[in-house]
Amino acid sequence: MPVSYKNKFVNYLPFVLLWLFVSMVMLLIYFDVSVSVGPQLVGTFLGTTLSLPLSWYAATKMVPRYLYQKKIRRFIWRLSYLTIINVLLVYLISATVYYSLTGKPVIRPLFVMLMIIFLQLFVNLIFISISCGVKIIADRYGLEERLHESEKEKITTELNFLRSQINPHFLFNILNTIYFQIDKSNLQARSSVEKFSEMLRYQLYDCNTDKIEIKKEIDYIESYVAMQSQRLETGTDIQLHTTDGLEGFAIAPFMILTLVENAFKHISHFKNAAENKIHIDIQKKEQLLIVKATNTYDKSEKVEHLLQSGGLGIQNLKRRLELLYPNKADLSVHNTNIIFESILNLQLS
Repeated sequence: MPVSYKNKFVNYLPFVLLWLFVSMVMLLIYFDVSVSVGPQLVGTFLGTTLSLPLSWYAATKMVPRYLYQKKIRRFIWRLSYLTIINVLLVYLISATVYYSLTGKPVIRPLFVMLMIIFLQLFVNLIFISISCGVKIIADRYGLEERLHESEKEKITTELNFLRSQINPHFLFNILNTIYFQIDKSNLQARSSVEKFSEMLRYQLYDCNTDKIEIKKEIDYIESYVAMQSQRLETGTDIQLHTTDGLEGFAIAPFMILTLVENAFKHISHFKNAAENKIHIDIQKKEQLLIVKATNTYDKSEKVEHLLQSGGLGIQNLKRRLELLYPNKADLSVHNTNIIFESILNLQLS
């Protein structure tokens, strides 16, 4: 048996055994000696099986949506009426099937109906409680694992940075020397050195924290776009749009830059410069940061890796988002004809 299937079998085995145990207990509680065992097995196992979807929904959908958002009252209220509805539906379906097999009426004496409904309610509560408990424990364990991996990654990054670090003061002195060696009439070259100096200062000094002010990140993006635009042919369609409201919050450094870098790296090189496009759009809607990077690409070049996964930069960004913004970020890539588009939706709250 392959390892993956073996692991799945081991993970689901306790739930299967619990389902069998509860089903057998239910069968023993309201076993009818006047009816053969077969129909009773069908009715009992059908009733317990139909109780499972609600427990799955409660664990996978309602726990993250309500409990993790501290909406406990809404969780209890919604789960209560869903459970009542589910119990009644399960009873009607099971009783109908049981009637077709044994001729026993769907509407039983009140005491018998209440007993069956309360037992079915008890089964639902068991399955829901265990499923939600397992979900919470698994998510807590997963969160601790991600935090541990994030800490290890941070330490590794810091070590790599220290190994390759150049004395920043020496580097800035060199840049100042180059700046003054450039002829005063060459304003574009001087401007490039100034922008590069600002970008370097941002990387060396401002990005030593877990989060950076969005305004500083946007300023860095603007400098990066200005620098990269100079190496492209005149007439290339380069646009950077930002909206009002991009202030008062912080994000992890270089989250946006990865998308911008990817667009410049894979831009097309058509003979008509105006056909080569890079459009960057950064906006904030309520508590959602939306970054869209669009670029043209050349089908004649080897871009299979880009089209399949967005490239190495996008893959690394996805990994960072999983570690730093679990369940709060969505990164998608799309391509149509000669247009490649990457979209990042980041929940800020």
